[in-house]
Amino acid sequence: MKVGLFQMDILKDFDQNFEKTKRAILEASKNELKLLVFPETFLSGYYKSSIKRVSDRLSYYFDQLCFMSREYQIDIYGTFPVKENANLYNCGFYFSEGSCIARYKKIHLIGIMGERDIFSEGKEVVVAESNLIGRVGLAICYDLRFPELFRKISTNSKITIVSAMWPKTRIEHWKTLLKARSIENQCFVIGVNRVGSDKNNVYPGNSLVFDPYGSTILECKDKEGLYFSDIDLSSVEKYRNDFNVLGDRRIFSLQ
Repeated sequence: MKVGLFQMDILKDFDQNFEKTKRAILEASKNELKLLVFPETFLSGYYKSSIKRVSDRLSYYFDQLCFMSREYQIDIYGTFPVKENANLYNCGFYFSEGSCIARYKKIHLIGIMGERDIFSEGKEVVVAESNLIGRVGLAICYDLRFPELFRKISTNSKITIVSAMWPKTRIEHWKTLLKARSIENQCFVIGVNRVGSDKNNVYPGNSLVFDPYGSTILECKDKEGLYFSDIDLSSVEKYRNDFNVLGDRRIFSLQ
């Protein structure tokens, strides 16, 4: 099965960002990809004016991505700012076969970067159930530092996708944590990071795909573009049967 990672420079102009998105989906279709993952807040970035405009126009983007997922028979994942009542969430949307089949509100918000000043915290762990791929665990950026979330996801899926905006200053953490999550949970982990910069950070890409053994099967550099790789989900079940780490775990509470 072919999966795609679209590293993009997220501009202040959200319409330009969406044009990039549509071109990436078309290119992914031509290459017969089954899944395409975008970076965190791939239309708005963390530009406050864009966050408001994108959240106001969410139904338009929602309808367009639903249509493209059906038209091109490809699953699509990325995050948007979403208003619900008085709250704004950083929400991952998983599109498949013409509809949004799962929504994941980011649980872990990074305090030192002021994310809580913009978004509210989600509460629910989410695994998408796709007819094209199967069960897919959903995560967003800073979630990567909290292994208990990934352990919960992995009990119900063979692949976890992480949509991120991870800065260059901590890029070695990004690489190490993605690999660790794949080894711990014996699953595929796909991490898609943005490129470019904003007023606060430089983003170096370095999107990655790890297999259940923790081996790197795709590593991107720092250029915008579509990257893709073949993955064999049957290898997850085989490895888990051969070396049953998850069966040996013990559950306990930390106070």
